[in-house]
Amino acid sequence: MTTLSLEQYLAGHGTQNDLAKALGIQQSAVSQMLRAKRDIRITIHDDGQIQASEVRPIPARKSAA
Repeated sequence: MTTLSLEQYLAGHGTQNDLAKALGIQQSAVSQMLRAKRDIRITIHDDGQIQASEVRPIPARKSAA
């Protein structure tokens, strides 16, 4: 199992379109993740399955204080 940032994955493992197909999402969603500089981690499992998750602080939203 290997875990890479979204940027690292795209630099060495394929295109936005390839990743989108593997995750079952639209290419535009991958593009938006990149442009927003979200902390997305791509996990490549030993069987070749690809999974994505986002690292976010808790609480994720700032409260109105």
